[in-house]
Amino acid sequence: MKVAIFFLTSFICCHCYSQIDSVLIKRIKALDTADIVKTDTVSVPNDSFSKKVRELRSEQKGLTLETILRLKIAEEQQKDTAHSKEFYQKLVDEVTTGRTSKLLENSVINIYRRTFTEKELDELISFYKTSAGQKMNTEYLLLLVQSVKDAEQLLKLAVKNTK
Repeated sequence: MKVAIFFLTSFICCHCYSQIDSVLIKRIKALDTADIVKTDTVSVPNDSFSKKVRELRSEQKGLTLETILRLKIAEEQQKDTAHSKEFYQKLVDEVTTGRTSKLLENSVINIYRRTFTEKELDELISFYKTSAGQKMNTEYLLLLVQSVKDAEQLLKLAVKNTK
């Protein structure tokens, strides 16, 4: 999760520092509560909206929640000497195909329900099926990493210029 937060905060700083909306910052800070997790994992209806969220998530191939979780688990595994490789493989399996996988799916669908309309989901699905959407899928993570690296260099330059 640290990786995701790092990317997101760096992205926000790099691309929209001057346009950061205080309401957005308040919404991000409000996400850090246990009650949201309890609420978000509630079962979702098997309706057209849920099906469209699943379809959209299947179209998105780049930086996904599952990718971030795998990175986080790998990061923890490198630091942890108390647990075996088998433990971490079971953890990955639980998160990707076990009960936790279903809870994660419920959470994501509930978040999408609060964030998007069904029409917006249709538009996103249509976009990700275009050549531009497919390119966004394959290039977004690289663009984000390159942007963060550039921002780090520019930040170092800014520090030198302020001395």
